[in-house]
Amino acid sequence: MAAELRRHRERAGLSCTAAGARLGVSGSKISRIETGASGVQLDDVTALLRLYQVGERERASLVELARNAGRSAWWQRPSAAPARWRDFLDYESKAVRMHSFEPMLIPGLLQTAEYARAVISGMEPGRCEDELDELIATRMARQIILSRSRAPLFHAVLEESALRRPIGGPGVMKRQLLHLLVMMESDHVCLRVVPRSVGAYPGLQGSFLLLEYDGEPDMVYVENQHAPAFLDSERVVSSYREVLRDIVRLAHTPDAAGDLIREVLTEH
Repeated sequence: MAAELRRHRERAGLSCTAAGARLGVSGSKISRIETGASGVQLDDVTALLRLYQVGERERASLVELARNAGRSAWWQRPSAAPARWRDFLDYESKAVRMHSFEPMLIPGLLQTAEYARAVISGMEPGRCEDELDELIATRMARQIILSRSRAPLFHAVLEESALRRPIGGPGVMKRQLLHLLVMMESDHVCLRVVPRSVGAYPGLQGSFLLLEYDGEPDMVYVENQHAPAFLDSERVVSSYREVLRDIVRLAHTPDAAGDLIREVLTEH
């Protein structure tokens, strides 16, 4: 939906600012809709499609897509997602709060498609283009959870090195960093950065994702070279929660993280 709205806006020759002005909203709202940082509301979709003069048949199809957004577990359909990811996607979709720590990379939920392609092709160079396309599509579709009307809180902590690692080249990184700034405008996305001046600290143990639920036990997801693991014992989850608190104490506040991202942007 977000991609189609952007395509039609560009076809209409309008910038986000111009489209927003025509509808009496900010250009940043249009941008947030197109990047998945803001929920896709039916009224917004209808107004945008009318503004972009989308044909009646396609308009009806996209309105129906917006009406049904988030209702189906898309990853459970045959070939919709790699089998090894389906349990993770199911657990992720039901979480009300997610706390991610990534020392090496931008978290998957905040990645642009071109950044994700560069990451996957670099880590798994034997992949053919069709396999890459499937994995990228899955990762991008996964991001729909951040555009739901009741989106979970996503608290991401990453190391400064993840902002500076030149994945995909300067252009890819510049667009990725700009995307982070847009996502940070969302009320349900919080981003912190551990500065590179920090020495040894608990985050050196590696990345993890803490998933919190209402009415169900919380769990931690960790992934390595060979197999992912879901950890749900109360003792283990508590230990990861303590590690997260220690990491957050060393990290920049969200405002300072935004300033750092803008600083790194000047290098591109």
